Parts: sequence; C-alpha cells; structure tokens
Amino acid sequence: MFNNIWALVVEDDAHSLVAIAAILRELGIQYKRNTTGAGVLRQIRAMQPWPNLVFLDLDLPGGDSLVICQAIRVQPDLGNIPIIAIGPASMVAYRGQLMAAGFTGLIVKPLPRVRFPALLQTALDGKPMWEERL
Repeated sequence: MFNNIWALVVEDDAHSLVAIAAILRELGIQYKRNTTGAGVLRQIRAMQPWPNLVFLDLDLPGGDSLVICQAIRVQPDLGNIPIIAIGPASMVAYRGQLMAAGFTGLIVKPLPRVRFPALLQTALDGKPMWEERL
C-alpha cells in the first residue's frame, strides 16, 4: 500500500513507539526512530532517502515539539514534509497552535489502528489531517 515510503518517528514513550512501529511495518513503511527531541533536524538530513513524513510526539525530552516543527518548516528543501503530531486527546484543543507551528495534522493516542492508513494517505497527499476524536 505504501511502497517506498520512509518515516521518522520521534517518540519517547516505549509503548507508543512499539505501536507505531508495528503499524508502519504492517503497512510496509520503513522508518527510523528518535526517542528525544534532540537532533531531529540533523537526523532528517542524515536519512537516505529523506523521510516522506515525520511523526512527532508532543511531549518530548530534549526539545520542544512546536519549535522542532517550526525549524523543519523553515528549511526550503524540507518544508513540505508532512509532520504529524502525536499526543493525547487533550491536544485537540490546541489545534490552532499546532497548525500555526506547521503541523500537517494530529493523531490522538491511543493510535487509531483501523483509520491509520487513511490518515497517513491524507497527509502524504499533502492535505491537512486533524483527527477530532476525544
């Protein structure tokens, strides 16, 4: 379904990381991971090929996710990569701030396994993808 798609998963919670990795493997998406907010931009540039999308947890040690997203967005060559925020349902209330920081969308934890492929396709198609469930 998702041939030749690469992702960077930035997630410090072990359970969430395992869940995301399992879903990505099922979908045939290759990925690299980072468990802190440190060095995300450097890691994106080091990936070959560059990621087609980035999953960015909203509560990371070593970095502010909004600042990380903004830093990616101002890069002329990386600015179009979809960046999907991952966080609790309470983050839906901060949609405006997330959009202003440059996030493409939000996926609420626990991850919506059944809807995950459609949400990813929306982001990969360059469309905003904001999950609204509470």
